Amino acid sequence: MDPIRAGRQMDKLRRRREQVFMTLQHIDKEQKQVEQNSDWLDRAAFESRVNLLDRLNGWYITEMEQIDKALERIKKNDYGICLACHGPIEAGRLETAPEAEYCGACQDFRERLAAG
Repeated sequence: MDPIRAGRQMDKLRRRREQVFMTLQHIDKEQKQVEQNSDWLDRAAFESRVNLLDRLNGWYITEMEQIDKALERIKKNDYGICLACHGPIEAGRLETAPEAEYCGACQDFRERLAAG
């Protein structure tokens, strides 16, 4: 990938990382408020809220890890190279998912395997 496009992708990834970081801080604040609130009338509602916040936290942590890996690949000049087939990842795919590790074909194959 040419240095200009890699630089644009790095900027995009860094901006998204900052957004994810801020979201994780907000979720942490929400979790603390839920735990401190003793006015829950329904135990099931409390548990549902806690579970939702835990899942959201997990999703955003995973996204942060993916972004960090993509930033590391840019630094190593491996960005835009599929981790499975070592071919190029489609430019459109990187535009919509700059943290993508696999080309479209390899990602589809992985998803079919995971689905069983």
